Amino acid sequence: MSHIVPSRIPVGVASYSFPFSCGWAKRDGRPTVSQPIRSAELIALAVEHGLSGIEIPLTGMLPDLSNSAIDQLREALAAAGLGLIVDTGIVDVATLREQMPAIARAGAKVFRATLSSILEGARAELPGGWDAYLEEMRRRIIELRPLLEEYDLILALENHQDATSDDLIALCQAGGERVGITFDVVNPLAVGEEPFAFARKIGSLIRNVHIKDYQIYPTESGFRLVRAAIGQGVIDWAAMLELLREVTPDATYHIELAALYGRHVRLLEDDWWNGYPPRDARELIPTLRFAARHARPADEPWQTPWERDAPDQEVELYERGQFEYSVEHLRSILKTGD
Repeated sequence: MSHIVPSRIPVGVASYSFPFSCGWAKRDGRPTVSQPIRSAELIALAVEHGLSGIEIPLTGMLPDLSNSAIDQLREALAAAGLGLIVDTGIVDVATLREQMPAIARAGAKVFRATLSSILEGARAELPGGWDAYLEEMRRRIIELRPLLEEYDLILALENHQDATSDDLIALCQAGGERVGITFDVVNPLAVGEEPFAFARKIGSLIRNVHIKDYQIYPTESGFRLVRAAIGQGVIDWAAMLELLREVTPDATYHIELAALYGRHVRLLEDDWWNGYPPRDARELIPTLRFAARHARPADEPWQTPWERDAPDQEVELYERGQFEYSVEHLRSILKTGD
């Protein structure tokens, strides 16, 4: 019996939905996945589920960055009718100078980069302070402007649990029209901002959207964010997608379920705030209200299969099950909105 391919929806899939199945999540002493997902498998998965594109790092998802490997990727995407967003690491001029030719050759128009490896909004731990670090990022972004022009690319900086809306707006202003934002929808919570307010504020600067969700578990220090399927977390996705279509109608969307371990945001600890400028306490109220409204019982088990050291097969099924649920939830919303 032939497999019926579902109708396509304007949402792609990011490889970081599958950190275990892609072989990136590793434990000491545990071998990596014997057959990790690579670009060909992700393309097949997108086609199977009626998605519109993929988001991947070229390094690690392809055998190499040779012209032949890049051309094979571009041809495979074209044959499948899929778009491409390329993931890169922390903004680094030398690295991006090397990668931009491959990114453009692959057919991508937008690539995503992060500002730091900071998670949980823990900016106070950064040596030298966040302001000095941000100034260095600004300098690098300005230096990249001629390369972005040369290769006709847009750099989309992600709010990777480190940057506030003000930080991102300032960097986009410094970078010019070829610098925008990859909006990770729930990461604003990690810097004490409410997701819907964050989206409205950065608005038309959004070029790419990471469709991700969390459950919230309260702690004495703040709250813990734990991976959830789309439709099983804290975001009202019908309302969020409607807002995003209003403020950034041309952005791309990719499911990016991400981390296999909880993120502990300690915004109720004094030291946590040492990484931030003074803020009117009233500005924090929407975030605290949002967290309180969606909080799970504090004593409810929250560890993912990965954190429980479950067998590999259980972790793989957990990733795949959340992805499939997410696709169907988004499909139901988008059909309703037609």
